[in-house]
Amino acid sequence: MPNLDKKIACQMSYLPLGTEKIEEKVEKILHLLRNSGLEFKVSSFATEIKGSKARVFSLIEDIFEIAETEGQFVLELKLSNICGC
Repeated sequence: MPNLDKKIACQMSYLPLGTEKIEEKVEKILHLLRNSGLEFKVSSFATEIKGSKARVFSLIEDIFEIAETEGQFVLELKLSNICGC
């Protein structure tokens, strides 16, 4: 049985496509991050998220759902279970 409480790290890049409203779309994703209760660090090209496996995957699903309502996008993810969390 998988341990959903184990901490993991995720490096995520959200790329809205075919729009001039990039900042507006990114801000909606940042709002989700700020309200997630998870530890995260935003940089120019990616955001690092740390937390329990269950909460990180739940957040990824929420991000995907919001991004999908905003139009076309790329959501690039790197996940690690040996992140030094």
